[in-house]
Amino acid sequence: MALAGFFDLSILPDDSKSTTTNTSIIARALDLGYSAVALDHPHRGLLADSHAPIASSLLLPPSASLHHRRHPFLQYTRITLSLDSAAACASALAPSAARLLRTYDIVAARPLTQAAFDHLCQATFDHLDIVSIDFSHKLPFRLKLPMLKLALQRGLHLEIAYSPLIADAASRRQAVAEAKLLVEWTKGKNLIISSAAHTASEIRGPYDAINLSSYLLGLSTQRAKAALSVNCRFDMEKVLETMKAIEGLTPTDAPK
Repeated sequence: MALAGFFDLSILPDDSKSTTTNTSIIARALDLGYSAVALDHPHRGLLADSHAPIASSLLLPPSASLHHRRHPFLQYTRITLSLDSAAACASALAPSAARLLRTYDIVAARPLTQAAFDHLCQATFDHLDIVSIDFSHKLPFRLKLPMLKLALQRGLHLEIAYSPLIADAASRRQAVAEAKLLVEWTKGKNLIISSAAHTASEIRGPYDAINLSSYLLGLSTQRAKAALSVNCRFDMEKVLETMKAIEGLTPTDAPK
């Protein structure tokens, strides 16, 4: 099935909250016009069997039946590994970890140190889909142009979450300054823009997110649109091919 439309590849459901609260996030994304979302599970350290995703999708609200779509609304699972050293990257993303990593549809890595960032950009990992840069705090490492060029040459996608860009003024200034550098050096190539939303109120519609990215980060409208659509589709198509080749898995459609 061809993937189409807009994607939000980082929605953060809270397992401690009610199903209704989490479902409201999905309902908001659906109402705003997204075609697919990824339920993002942050993790630090090595994965164990107990860390496999509990559920692959959240129930859609009754209002979902009112949406007339050519394609079903898709929900994917995602693991985002926070990694603090080159050794941690090598261990967490090693071939021996493939069985657990691919219980998730998407595998992302978030570097916490210079060594981790450099290693993710330089090394080849069969099961890494996205390098997610956390701009909600001052970066604990330098973005280096040679490393970014290597990442782009290898086809890695780099993610910026827009929720810090709409936070309080102090957080926004820091996030914008550093995220703009990433945009400038990559020229918007292979960028993915996600919400990293914990609540429904943090999600913006696709065109609002495009305008926000253009205005605050200096992305062209075309590049900003690609960061929520074409780049996400390309990344997910690679994921689906890997899943079929390695484990024969398919993405989970949302309940109809």
